[in-house]
Parts: sequence; structure tokens; C-alpha cells
Amino acid sequence: MSEPDAPARRLGRMLSDPRALAAVVVATWVTVEFLVRRRGTPLLADAVGSGEGADMLLLAITFPTLAVLAATIGRWSGIGPDRWRYELSPGAVAGGIVGVVAYFALLLTFAVVYVFTVGVPSVPTPAGGAETAVWVVPTLLLVNGVIVPIAEELAWRGVVQTALVDAYGPALGIAVTAGAFVAKHVVVDLGAPTFRFVSLVVIAVVLGLLRHRYGTASSTIAHLGINLLATGIAVV
Repeated sequence: MSEPDAPARRLGRMLSDPRALAAVVVATWVTVEFLVRRRGTPLLADAVGSGEGADMLLLAITFPTLAVLAATIGRWSGIGPDRWRYELSPGAVAGGIVGVVAYFALLLTFAVVYVFTVGVPSVPTPAGGAETAVWVVPTLLLVNGVIVPIAEELAWRGVVQTALVDAYGPALGIAVTAGAFVAKHVVVDLGAPTFRFVSLVVIAVVLGLLRHRYGTASSTIAHLGINLLATGIAVV
């Protein structure tokens, strides 16, 4: 064995453990997304005149890049396209649609219970004076509604969940993936209000169950539907 080959071989042996593979993908994603959004977005915002628009422009580049990196690491470790499960069957499509309905139904139920038990949460009043640039709304819909869910499903359900289910079995593997997915959003967003946190838990569990039952195509359909509807409601 030549000396230059030694680090590559050690890395290959490490990534052959599905737990290590998942940890590397998750740590890389969280670190890169955090740095891009916390350091890169403010810099680009000055150039484009919109913090939200700058965030979406950077995510449009960062998320597909991270998804390709996760897929590449997965292939090195035996989790290739044949294991991502992108079968577009009638069951997968129907499951994805049911997942969208289930997500919003569960959130609505939580909202009703929360209002009756705790009260109506206070909503911060947006500061006036600044108008949203025309290009920001379609960019939000394209990036947050389409690019983000496609990229996240490949990395988080296609690669990470596959690895963790291999390591821990379906129940614990899905739970750990969901927990990591929720934690990623909380870390990158520097926290999460109650309703946001609950929505993250619900979507993480729904997508994890869909991925396990019907494949990543089904969880991607659900994620697309949820993000498009949620983003559309937010920008109206």
C-alpha cells in the first residue's frame, strides 16, 4: 500500500460504517449551511438589496451541491442510486399526496389545541418602509418550494436515513434521522418558536415514514407539496 493511498483507505473504512457515514453527511451539511446563511447571506444582501432574496440565491447553489456531495459519499459506502428508492409508482404518488394532507391536518389540530389551552401566540409586526423586490417572491417559490425539498430528500432520506436504518433498524433509524433533520433547522435558524418546532417534528416524521414505506420519490413529492403550499401561503 503506497503512502498516499493510506488516508483514502482509512476514510473508506470509516465510511463503511453507516453510522459514521450519516454523521459525516449531517455534520457537513449543518456546518456548510450555517456558514453560508450566517456569513454569506448578509454579504450578498448588500449587493442584491434583499436579505431574503440573497438567502434563496445562495441556497439555490448550496443545497444541490450538498445533495450531490451526500450522494457521492453514499455511493462510496454502498448506498448508491439503487438504494435511494426513487420508484415513481402509483402508491408512491398517492402516499406523497396523503403525506401533504396529513402534515397540514396535524398542524391544524395542534394549532387549535394550542389556542384553546395556551392562547393565541403573539406575532411580531413587520417593520414598515421596505418593499419586497418583485423578483424575491418567485425566487422563494422556486428555491424553497422546489430546489430545497428535492435536495434535502436525496441527502436526508435517500442517504442518511438509509444508512441509519441499516445501522439501527427502521424505528430507531427513522427517529434518529428525524431528530437530526429537526436539529439541523433549529441550529441553522438559531432557534425555533413552538409552532415552527412542532411543524419541523411533524414534517420530519411524515417524510421519514413515507421514505421507508414508499421510497424517496414519495417523500420528495410530499416535501414538494408541503413547501410549495407553505411558501405560497407565507408570501400571499
